[in-house]
Amino acid sequence: MMRLRSTFMRGRMGRRMFKREAVPLNLVSMIDIFTTLVFFLLLTSTSVQTLHSPRSMQLPSSTTTMAPNDAPVVMVTPTDISIQGRFVMSVADAEAAPDDLLPPLAAELQRVEKAQIEGAEAGKLTRGDINIMADKDIPYSLLKRVIRTCGQSEFAHISLSVNHVSRRASS
Repeated sequence: MMRLRSTFMRGRMGRRMFKREAVPLNLVSMIDIFTTLVFFLLLTSTSVQTLHSPRSMQLPSSTTTMAPNDAPVVMVTPTDISIQGRFVMSVADAEAAPDDLLPPLAAELQRVEKAQIEGAEAGKLTRGDINIMADKDIPYSLLKRVIRTCGQSEFAHISLSVNHVSRRASS
């Protein structure tokens, strides 16, 4: 009887030893790590804003610190002028125009609705912000006409898109 009992006890002790070897998985620590990663990825991904330019277009370089804003984009390529991807006029027609204003571009810009700007006097409405994305080889005289047309169309802030270059690389 004694021997039977000791075998029984040894088996029981063996099962206890086996159960002690299994390490429980601590889910709280793992959830904390994943939550931290998710917040990190959300914060870093939303703070970066870029405007995508066509591969055929080369933007001028600058050391600006301002990030691009979400606004309509006037794109001036070596062959044509477009707004939000819609063709407006060719560069040849724009250069041949006798006036400083570009009527087809102005007509298309008039479609943008006016809104109240924060900090402006009450009742003063403007069309807000606009970005101009122009190839670096576009003549300044044409770029000046596009900027003047945007200004005459009552846009409050006119931005020029550029490639960001760090100050160290430009020195």
